Amino acid sequence: MNSCPTPAMPTRLRRVDKRAAAVGLLLAALAAQAHEAADGAIPDEPGWRIGAAAAVVAADADARWPSERWRGVLTTGSAPRRISGGLRAEHAVLDAGVRLNGVLGASVAVGWHDREPAHLEAARVHARWAWGADGLEAGAGRRTVPMGAVIDGAGHFDPAFNQPPLAQRGVLDSPWIDDGVTLAWTREVERGLQKVELGAWRGQAFPAARDGAVVPTLHLQLGWDHAGAHLFAARLRPEGRGAAAVTAGAAGHSHGSLDCRRTLAQRVCFDGRSDVAGASLQWASDDERWAASAAWLARRERGTLYSTSGSADHRATLHGWWLDLSWRPHPAWTLTLRPERLVPRVQVHGIGATALAREAGLDGAQPVERLGLSLGWQLHPAARLSVELGHERQGAAQVSQAALRLLLNLPEALGGRWQGR
Repeated sequence: MNSCPTPAMPTRLRRVDKRAAAVGLLLAALAAQAHEAADGAIPDEPGWRIGAAAAVVAADADARWPSERWRGVLTTGSAPRRISGGLRAEHAVLDAGVRLNGVLGASVAVGWHDREPAHLEAARVHARWAWGADGLEAGAGRRTVPMGAVIDGAGHFDPAFNQPPLAQRGVLDSPWIDDGVTLAWTREVERGLQKVELGAWRGQAFPAARDGAVVPTLHLQLGWDHAGAHLFAARLRPEGRGAAAVTAGAAGHSHGSLDCRRTLAQRVCFDGRSDVAGASLQWASDDERWAASAAWLARRERGTLYSTSGSADHRATLHGWWLDLSWRPHPAWTLTLRPERLVPRVQVHGIGATALAREAGLDGAQPVERLGLSLGWQLHPAARLSVELGHERQGAAQVSQAALRLLLNLPEALGGRWQGR
């Protein structure tokens, strides 16, 4: 395993206008942070709740941050909004949950990215029943496809870092939000198998496509006292999954792939099979001063890559990992170190394969490495301020960044219980 370079401070951290900063922090405080899993937004007892979430970041870097795209990594061609060089409203969510009785509940969440229109992140009905000493759960609707706490908790509103891990962005492009149904069996035990969850998804979001088969998923949860583990697997059969061609520039931020059924202009398309797998581990000491978590994600694709330039056989394997090591010297302070790596392996064979690979950005594939260090200060149970340094590289391309970030948390800004229950 190659080692990542030591984080370097950018040449200078640009001054942020104090008045703009004050306005940004005020807006963040009004929005607040409470980005939970769809079922976690439902109250445990009959009643209702409304929460909100926001993250505000002031960042600087010696090159574009976050990176626009990586060579050898095929996603949607969508580039994250550039956050370096000023104050940005990173992400915001307004969510609500209701529990009608001991069985039925529902949740809904609407999200916003910086300067992007609102989008529906969750709209889900959930049911639970006791089954002897165990439990059964069923859900239907829109939500983030569940892969486990470590993977699901990375990305938006990660407490320590302003960008999702390399593996999460490379394999999934963005949080995998889709419409589907789930059925789960749960056990209240400290050791052993704790949950088996089956899912069937419409397959409208990357790495699926707008035209493809239903996506089956399997999620397992295990525990051993202070340690936990999650395993995940999915099989997708995308048809006409499009990505913006390198020659077309980066597409704006989106939650889905381009549709090749409409046009092939300025896009590269994929038909075939895509297998996604994930695993994660987490541990905390008895006094919770030390914590560690690790995650691995992979995507294996076999099929046809095509554009207006031609068609070729496409075989690719993309896998990556990240490791979080956290120390709390004081209840209000947390120091987190995150090394991570993403490795693309690509083969494109056929007439015009070289030109097609260049068009898709698959030429020059090399591992991507990043090392981040974050110091977080819990100002208030609902507010966290963090300072972050990081360095990322792929071959000769490198970027160092520094960021000041505010997260606010009001998981139950409003709420109540049903009378007489």
